[in-house]
Amino acid sequence: MKKLVLTVLATQLLAGCAGSPISNMINNERQETRADMMQSWVGESEEKLVSKWGPPTNSYTLSSGGKIISYEYVRGIINNTIYRCTEKFRIDDGSVTKWGLSSGCDTRINGGNLISKDIPIPQPTL
Repeated sequence: MKKLVLTVLATQLLAGCAGSPISNMINNERQETRADMMQSWVGESEEKLVSKWGPPTNSYTLSSGGKIISYEYVRGIINNTIYRCTEKFRIDDGSVTKWGLSSGCDTRINGGNLISKDIPIPQPTL
């Protein structure tokens, strides 16, 4: 009986930790990062990206015919220092082929899903 009570108690405690670092470790999961989100756009159309993100802050046409579009925003101001994030996408033949982030971008994203720890965190390609 004592073992049953301890088992039920331990299960309830762990269930209450869903999404916590301990629970993620036990379930072999990690929080989705900004890099995961950026990588998910590779292969998608520019039209789909712009319809989801809105018009880019900047756009530059390359001599090859491709282009770079970027989205820039201020992450915050601390001690009179402005922290900016720039998220860039390379578009070739109407599709996203590469992406990049400035050092001012937060790696975490709000509402990120839990994904398998076996999926490596993607690295910027631009």
